[in-house]
Amino acid sequence: MYFKSLLLFLAVAFLSACGASASPSASSEDLLNNPPLDTVSSYYGLGHGKTIEKAKKDALGVISSNITVEVSSTFENSVTATRQGDVSMVLSDVKSDTITKSKSIQFGEAKVLASKKGSNGWDVLVEVNRFLLSETYKRKLDKADRKLKTEWSIYQTADASEKLKVSVNIEKLLQETDSLFPIIHVIDTHFDASEYTSRYAEYTQAIRESKRGLVFKIEADQNSKTLASLIRSRLSAQNATFSDSDYTMLLKITTKAKKKKYKSENAKFAALTFALRITNIKAYDRSGKMTSKVTYKTKEGSSKGFQDAILRTTKYKKKLDEVGVMAFITGN
Repeated sequence: MYFKSLLLFLAVAFLSACGASASPSASSEDLLNNPPLDTVSSYYGLGHGKTIEKAKKDALGVISSNITVEVSSTFENSVTATRQGDVSMVLSDVKSDTITKSKSIQFGEAKVLASKKGSNGWDVLVEVNRFLLSETYKRKLDKADRKLKTEWSIYQTADASEKLKVSVNIEKLLQETDSLFPIIHVIDTHFDASEYTSRYAEYTQAIRESKRGLVFKIEADQNSKTLASLIRSRLSAQNATFSDSDYTMLLKITTKAKKKKYKSENAKFAALTFALRITNIKAYDRSGKMTSKVTYKTKEGSSKGFQDAILRTTKYKKKLDEVGVMAFITGN
């Protein structure tokens, strides 16, 4: 596959050689005053800095910015967006992650074509080989893909409860690959993602169907009531259903807390009462077998007293936003 890509890439690069590119006979002065435009084979960036290394970093930042603009403008038409369909919240998160990654492209080798030291520092023109850059990101994609194949083989033979845990790992890896596809497509416009995306669509559909078959029951002690409500709302947002009798997964949530006050010259802080909490979430299948257990140690403060501090959900919300509700309740 890589050999075919190389042949195609070299052929296109040869045909475009007469276009705007760096002339081997051009002087450093000419190149810095009239930097070449990007071609199908190379990116060019002009940077400035107090040292030549800082100028080179600035030039690579220019290339990253250009890639980011293109990734952002083409994302809605990417294979990633197509696979996610109308899951707008997930799609927004993936787009944000992709743009973040594109702002810090790992360039590897970058060739300095021209440099000049002036009274205010260095000016540097760099060239990045697009084929080598795309190969770097394709290797990242293949590494994640190998992990996905392994997780998928486990998922296919797992029971309903185990499927939930494994699906968390699969979705994390899919989010990683989703953020790589748009970047690779911008760098290598001829990249064919069909080898991956047909399988990933199958993974996504199977996981969604599996989740639709889950029916939750949530039991919580008094200290965990607000957390239970938060978890229920997050599961509901993913179209989960609930039943006190006909459930497939039981979540038992318990929280123990110790009271703590801190001395401080800050009167508002000194007035706070803190709850040092240990929260356990245990998941059981219909037969009563425990399928997962996760423990969270958190600290919350309140001006309204100890019990109010115990029930506050700020730290829980932060973790839920970070990992997602399925990973939060299973610990994966």
